[in-house]
Amino acid sequence: MSNFPQNQSLTGNGILPAPAGTQEMEQALRVSELSYRRLFEAAQDGILILEVDTGRITDVNPFLARLLGFSHAEMIGKTVGELSPFKDVVSNQAMLERLQHDGYVRYEDLPLETRDGRNIAVEFVSNVYQAGDRKVIQCNIRDITKRKLAEIAFKLLAAIVESSDDAIIGKDLDGVITSWNHGAQKIFGYPAAEIIGTNILRLIPAGRQDEENQILCKIKRGESVEHFETVRQTKEGRLIDVSVTASPIKDAAGKSIGVSKVARDISERKRAGTALLESKRFLKSTLDALSSHIAILDEHGVIVEVNAAWHRFASSNGFLGGHGVGTNYLQACATAGGDFSEEARAVGLGIAAVMAGESEAFQLEYPCHGTQVKRWFVVHATRFHGHGPVRVVVAHENVTERKLAENELLWKTTLLEAQLDSSIDGILVVDADGNQLLQNRRMAELWNLPQEIVDARAEAAQQAFGMGQTKNPRQFDERVKYLYAHPEETGHDEIELINGTVLDRYSSPVRDKAGKHYGRIWSFRDITERRKLEQQIRQSQKMESIGQLAGGIAHDFNNILAAIVGNIHLARLDAADQPVILAHLDEIAVAATRAADLVKQILAFSRQNKQEREPIELNHVVLEALKLLRASVPASIRIQTELTKTPAVLANPGAIHQLIMNLGVNAWHAMGAQPGELKVGMRLTEVDADLAGTHPDLHPGNYVRLSLTDTGCGMTHATLERIYDPFFTTKPVGKGTGLGLSVVHGIMKSHDGGISVYSQPGEGTTFHLYFPVVESEAVVRQVEVTPIPRGHGEQILFVDDEAVLAGLGKRMLERLGYVVTVKTCPLEALATVRAQPDEFALVIADLTMPGMDGATLGTLLRQLRPQLPIIITTGYSRVMTAEKVAELGFRELLNKPADARTLGEAVHRALHRQPVS
Repeated sequence: MSNFPQNQSLTGNGILPAPAGTQEMEQALRVSELSYRRLFEAAQDGILILEVDTGRITDVNPFLARLLGFSHAEMIGKTVGELSPFKDVVSNQAMLERLQHDGYVRYEDLPLETRDGRNIAVEFVSNVYQAGDRKVIQCNIRDITKRKLAEIAFKLLAAIVESSDDAIIGKDLDGVITSWNHGAQKIFGYPAAEIIGTNILRLIPAGRQDEENQILCKIKRGESVEHFETVRQTKEGRLIDVSVTASPIKDAAGKSIGVSKVARDISERKRAGTALLESKRFLKSTLDALSSHIAILDEHGVIVEVNAAWHRFASSNGFLGGHGVGTNYLQACATAGGDFSEEARAVGLGIAAVMAGESEAFQLEYPCHGTQVKRWFVVHATRFHGHGPVRVVVAHENVTERKLAENELLWKTTLLEAQLDSSIDGILVVDADGNQLLQNRRMAELWNLPQEIVDARAEAAQQAFGMGQTKNPRQFDERVKYLYAHPEETGHDEIELINGTVLDRYSSPVRDKAGKHYGRIWSFRDITERRKLEQQIRQSQKMESIGQLAGGIAHDFNNILAAIVGNIHLARLDAADQPVILAHLDEIAVAATRAADLVKQILAFSRQNKQEREPIELNHVVLEALKLLRASVPASIRIQTELTKTPAVLANPGAIHQLIMNLGVNAWHAMGAQPGELKVGMRLTEVDADLAGTHPDLHPGNYVRLSLTDTGCGMTHATLERIYDPFFTTKPVGKGTGLGLSVVHGIMKSHDGGISVYSQPGEGTTFHLYFPVVESEAVVRQVEVTPIPRGHGEQILFVDDEAVLAGLGKRMLERLGYVVTVKTCPLEALATVRAQPDEFALVIADLTMPGMDGATLGTLLRQLRPQLPIIITTGYSRVMTAEKVAELGFRELLNKPADARTLGEAVHRALHRQPVS
């Protein structure tokens, strides 16, 4: 819809003349008309185009149609007077005539009503202009409703600000005052004309002007200041207390451009509050200075305040929850029980009478005996005379006469002495000057005090004797002197005597209830056995911790050894006619065997390696081990045996050999190059409850005790505490690993036995090893050397994720006469058997492989072929045991490293269903 007459355009014979023959100009005009039309359609003010002669609407833009609620078609052809929004415009015809005459009409505030009944205010401007050969009227209509509402709100806000009793001040970010209400004039004394344009610092007294800078800094950051209490200065120079609230004034972009500040005069409030606070403090100080126990009750008998004496008494006696504030004292008196309940009820009735105004005051003397002392009190109740609700002051005055104080003290002393003598601790009580007051019998027993010192009751002599009984007399003496020099301090430490006894010493000051110092009490407890048990428990915990490490390295280390041991066997076969190479291979084999033994030792002392045990006669195994030891130690070491026939014990012969070798070599090193003697004895012994109580690994019963005693250098107490620690050694670098005694400790743990050691520097060492007796006959085994079993072309599938071990297994088995297929991926192995389930006579699978472990692979293979023999190999596993393997239906668990004989015999057993020997 165009705002021009139809069939006319801006050029040619239309509204604007066009230069004849100028196509460029015509094109420019068409572009101009299009641009005008776009502006007309997009304008955010309403636009009406009217005929000058008739005043009828020829065009209306979308904004105005939406504003008034009419469609474009409904407005075209009508006069403004015919449309409901414009019916209230006075004399539409007169307006039209004025437009026709003056060419311009303006209404700054024209009320209109939209089609849906909303009232809006508009700014109305009409112009007449020439459009080509015709004149048209253009009416621009702007919605000013929001602006009018804002003006009204502003006027309302201005009225509120002006009528406020608070000072409401506006200022810029430099502190210059820009607005000043009547409340500000009342508070500070400056009229607006005098103060506006000056700096706010005019109101701030010297010494506080930095506050304004801090406020302005917060305002510039967009922050507010809430109820900041400070001091300001009036026109007359008077200082007043004010509460200041400041908020930032922000522009449309949210930037702070000024400050709105509200100041309230709080001088009267501050003065009243200060006076009230001083009054309360004075009253509280007065009450707290009194020795009587005072409480103030309200009109209901509820305690609203107590003094310090009341609080102390209530706290120390557990009375009314420690202070009683908030408790109804009358109800507490009425419901009191016990020996003095009648007196308590009388007190409650007397206070109630005063509260009701039936009497001016009330007084009663009553007993209030404690558990250790008899007490009497007098209670006074008086009514507080003044304005406000009823208040009653209740005061309890202690009037107790301390009767028979000396007799009570004597009785308490007698009772204390009886208690001290029944104590398991040694107890000594001294006065403030260090003189002995009390000492029980246990004290003399613990310190081995001579009777003459006990009878003399001389603390100095007793202290000197005790100092000579300690391993560290200087430390003992310094600690005692320090505690006597600091009577308020407590002390707690441990003392080791030269006889090996460990005492737990505790010392504390002796004070009365008022805190007065009267002396010091010393107590000593024998904790020797407890310390031994704690050391043994800590040792067990250490072994458990190192076991985690041992298990972690054993698997990978055994895989490495498996490759070494297997290749040594193959190399020996290839170099059978080359003695020099064989000699080198023998050296490598010895080193590999030592490495394998080292892993076994680590697993043994950490109890990670379960050793197979059987009933054996211990003396036979010990004799065999001593033969090996004899060949290992110098001839200067004499080995003496006292072995008797004993009942069978459940043990592993190899572990017993290891025990004898480790302890024997240690004894040799302790004796050094000098001639010495190693005694090895064995006897049946009974472990009673006393011995079992000092050793957590033993239980009452029969044991075979194996003892090894050397004449070496012995060990200190500090060394004895660490001998079972893994890798601890007193030997020079390169002379020992520190695993020997750790292995011994681990073996004894795995054999359900115990170990004890006795040693003194220069007096040698004795180890006692306790093996529990079993009710079984000893097993005697015959060892027979046979050739390694060989195969006859049987097909074996060998599965190991380490290519080196897989290739080694293939070569070793092929040398033994088998046909071997190798797979390093368990999924490939599964696929191979699935494709040819009857191809293989045996599967050997490593336990630990990525993607699928050997046990899972074996289970899946047995589902394909239930009778397929399977051997599981492992470097180390805490979970997979021979029993677990049998439970899963596999033939055998083969531990790495395995030499050719071990591997060949395992394969032969699996193929021929022979049991594991």
